[in-house]
Amino acid sequence: MRRLGICILVVALTLGVVASALATGKQIVCYSAHASNLCPFWGEYYSGMRFQTSIEQSRIRYGGAINEVEFYNIHGANGRYNNYVVHLCHTDRASLSTTFGVNYYGTPVQVAKWAAFAIPGARGWFGLKMTRRFTYDNVRHLLIEIRWEGDNGVSVPIFTNNPLSGYRRIWAVNNPNAPTGRGDGRAYYTRLNFGAYVACEPTSLGRVKALYQ
Repeated sequence: MRRLGICILVVALTLGVVASALATGKQIVCYSAHASNLCPFWGEYYSGMRFQTSIEQSRIRYGGAINEVEFYNIHGANGRYNNYVVHLCHTDRASLSTTFGVNYYGTPVQVAKWAAFAIPGARGWFGLKMTRRFTYDNVRHLLIEIRWEGDNGVSVPIFTNNPLSGYRRIWAVNNPNAPTGRGDGRAYYTRLNFGAYVACEPTSLGRVKALYQ
């Protein structure tokens, strides 16, 4: 009986260590802040947007499940964007094509779809509201696509990095389904949050349940 008790204690301590080690996940800031830009949340002048931006693998250097993508709201503007959809996808293009569909490597994963998405009216990081995780392979580059149509007439300036060579973003205004857009080399001050294991949740029966995200 004593041996059984010791075994249970060892297992419980092991689970606790594993939970502590894996609960933190990984957070990566891919670029530094430099200047501001209104894409993709340019609601003051336009009624819709299709937007893509890429992050090189060398800026990420970590594979796993992305559960949040964050941009930085410079002035704390409070914008609301209707028919909001986000896709994440791998891309093998360091420089994006101005034809949106050419930039996908494989099938884009829809990680968010909301009737309305509100950006908090506070200066600082804000997350793209996602309901599904995306598994990044740490081999190819990451492509982020945002679409919306209809808004509250407010633009939200967000931080970008210094322009890089090639097209690092492309966009089309007023039409979230536009096949082509304009491009430039501006990269985005972006933070990626990876999560694997959330917690050990005690149940009413005293058992330990591992929750994987």
